[in-house]
Amino acid sequence: MSAIRPMQPIAEAGLRGAETAAAKLRAEAKIRRAWSLSVGPSLQRHTVFLRLVQGRLVIGAWDLAMIPSLRVSAEATWPQLKERLERFTGLRLTRLELVPTNPPERSIPAPPKPKDAFTQVLARLRDKA
Repeated sequence: MSAIRPMQPIAEAGLRGAETAAAKLRAEAKIRRAWSLSVGPSLQRHTVFLRLVQGRLVIGAWDLAMIPSLRVSAEATWPQLKERLERFTGLRLTRLELVPTNPPERSIPAPPKPKDAFTQVLARLRDKA
């Protein structure tokens, strides 16, 4: 019977190339899914998760006037944010970095197209009324 080896971080496991890139993408996807639950509505309105670099969480803010106050706030709340993100994602985070970025593109979805001719006629009649 062989002894069970403890799990190693990806960087120490010797994975290179595609495996490491795929693991990084999976880790970033986990953070994106947990972002709104972790940061709360006020921080979510002013920041966006950008990337994960060797355990460092890089977030962006587009309102340059708010960046200094966001940095102070981020430093004060980092222990709680780190704990929540680590609990939701299972990742180990080392620190937070706030950088300027472009605002996120918010696309306006096109109205759904009617499915059949009858629905199209009803939609046109409603538009004329």
